[in-house]
Amino acid sequence: MTQKAPRHSLVQAGSALVALFTVVSAQAEVPAVYSVASNQTALVTVRITTTNSSGSQFDEDSMVVPVTGNGTLGLFPEARPFTFAEMKAGSTLNFGGGTLNFQLLCGFFGCIPVTVNLSPTTTTLVASAGAAIVGSGRADFGTTWNLRGTYTTTTPFSSSPGTLDTTSVAPFGSTFTFDETGFIGTQLTIGSIEGDLDPSSFPAGTTATIRTSVSFGTTFLQGPYYLNAPPSCGTGEPCNTPHAAAGCAESTCCTLVCAVDPSCCNESWDALCVNFAVAQCGLTPENDRCESARPLGFGRFPFTTLNTDTDGPPLISECADTATGGLFTNDVWFRVVPPVSGGLAVSTCNHAGFDTNIVIYGACGGVPLACNDNDSVCSGGTSRLVVPCTAGELYLIRIGGKGVAGVGEIDIALGDPVPVADGLATQWPEFQGGNGHWYAVYALGGIRNFKQATAAALALGGYPASVSSAAESEFIRTRATPTLLSGPTAFGLRQAPKAVEPDGGWGWWNGEPFVYTNWNGGEPNNVGRENWGIIYPNGKWNDDRDAFGNVLIEFESDPNLGTATWTLAEGGNGRNYAAVLLPNRVTWIEARDYAASLGGQLVSIETQAEMQWVFQRFAAFLNMWTLTGYNGGPWVGLSRDAGEWRWQSGAPVTESPWLPGEPNATGEYACFYAGGGGPLAGLDDTFNGNARRALIIEFPSPTCAGDLDNDGIVSASDLSAMLGLWGPCTSSPCVADVDQDGVVSASDLGLLLGQWGPCP
Repeated sequence: MTQKAPRHSLVQAGSALVALFTVVSAQAEVPAVYSVASNQTALVTVRITTTNSSGSQFDEDSMVVPVTGNGTLGLFPEARPFTFAEMKAGSTLNFGGGTLNFQLLCGFFGCIPVTVNLSPTTTTLVASAGAAIVGSGRADFGTTWNLRGTYTTTTPFSSSPGTLDTTSVAPFGSTFTFDETGFIGTQLTIGSIEGDLDPSSFPAGTTATIRTSVSFGTTFLQGPYYLNAPPSCGTGEPCNTPHAAAGCAESTCCTLVCAVDPSCCNESWDALCVNFAVAQCGLTPENDRCESARPLGFGRFPFTTLNTDTDGPPLISECADTATGGLFTNDVWFRVVPPVSGGLAVSTCNHAGFDTNIVIYGACGGVPLACNDNDSVCSGGTSRLVVPCTAGELYLIRIGGKGVAGVGEIDIALGDPVPVADGLATQWPEFQGGNGHWYAVYALGGIRNFKQATAAALALGGYPASVSSAAESEFIRTRATPTLLSGPTAFGLRQAPKAVEPDGGWGWWNGEPFVYTNWNGGEPNNVGRENWGIIYPNGKWNDDRDAFGNVLIEFESDPNLGTATWTLAEGGNGRNYAAVLLPNRVTWIEARDYAASLGGQLVSIETQAEMQWVFQRFAAFLNMWTLTGYNGGPWVGLSRDAGEWRWQSGAPVTESPWLPGEPNATGEYACFYAGGGGPLAGLDDTFNGNARRALIIEFPSPTCAGDLDNDGIVSASDLSAMLGLWGPCTSSPCVADVDQDGVVSASDLGLLLGQWGPCP
């Protein structure tokens, strides 16, 4: 058994090491960089100890995993033989993941098998540590490491994710062999790293600790050292910013970088040189702040988010990842001024080593113009987007991660932006090869049958859509995209009663010839009396049961859905309303001011009857929603002041407009909300900056309803206008329908004549 050294001996040894480090640190150090040699492995042994009311138990398992890593050393004196080394903070060792098996929480009925699936983990040196190099080349550093990773704990009863983030004292040692230009480090050792596991990954009342031990075997480090600094080091521009000149201002860091990539001192200090300097020298990239965004042109450029903090505004819900609660950290910034108008394409797709999020702004602290997270065609959580752009205008690009930092490449190019909807329905124009019809996806406010879905479409002036060609299908897929939120989307496809199953008797509700099909693979299959068609977001069809959450509506002419009057005849207040979709996202305050500029105010939904009417007439259209994980709808005129919620009309809240669980103190302003589902007739409280493009406006009741031309006088011109509109109303609003019964008739004429003359 090895005897522990007496405490006074340890103190004396520590004092001697401090004294030695004080002497050598006054000398110029020789910078060296190391990396773990390629294709190296280590035996990792993990012990998990659980503690509950029955006491403590442990089990352990081992696995061989790949090892990578890199770091920086400072060597002393200025020439061989080196007698002292300092291992720099930020040096890393990375261990591959794998599955470990344990028998834990053993009791009378045996043990519970627990499988722990560890992701790759990274150990990072928390603070620089020095050590003497003894005669054999051995150096033992008193180091402290931070161990980070994720894992999933699986028992016969559950599977729970967890996060590993622990800091532990774990001495590190290596035997160095130096030659004229470089070194190798063999006989690696590291002490056990210990920490707590996430208690939510284990049964209630149980805590767990993890101890990780590593046997490196023949794994070794290697790297160069650099005795003489290049002439360009110690002069010029900062090491954390790209520049055309060679070298950078901080001599030691510059020498380290140039030892690995001589072009940084022979040609120019480009973005790759910056990435390496940031990683090896503990620097912060110069574009860590929006106001110091790095200018870029078109092309692909290396970047790093290492050593950065987060200075951008909170993500709006449209941009937020629900799995991480909208987490966005370690951001860096770029500025682009496109030379031509069109679409600005920004991408980290498949060329970043971490889960990225991209947001584009027009100004620091402004409202997002576009955002993307985890694009479906990109791997590893990388992202891409295209935003409409104008030549000569500034666009600020923010890239960050979700609690992690990393390196990658950002690609800037021109692209074709997807047109954004400017109304509740979207036209397929004839000049684009279309039929001139309009299409909209409409939420039914719950699960409804085909008859009810059809009735909703007819009430709005349309009918369940038919799809008669591949071109029409593609237009619907891209511009009137169906959804599965809150239930399948119905359209005009149905099967005749008693037809031969599964593919007989299908046709369109409106009797249009059935000349085109776009069935999903294996469909139709009539699994469970599936006699109605549904359409997927990708445009494919399926046969399904008579239960739908949405309907795809087709209109043969412009349905003029953006404005409507809640008429007295239907129990309304006689006021006019408008649904607005702006080109860019606006905050609640900006939406309020926009409504005021039009002579109205954000809608005050003071009763449940008004809530149902506003929802069914405007908010049920999916163009009004973000259709993301935090599915948010249009702004409305409800805000909180001094702790009291009050409508824009000034009325207090008497009939609750809130969805269940709302308001929950997440903001001072209200909008329609659906969480992760389809549109609902209810509100959520949120923050002013949670910008969106949609809002609903309410206009005051007319004080002089007979003044049809709005000139302040009820006169012959108004009488002429009324007579010209005589008969059933054909548009909404129907300005001559003074009594709002849907017909311009004698009763309207009587009201107009009764107001003859100047308006009060």
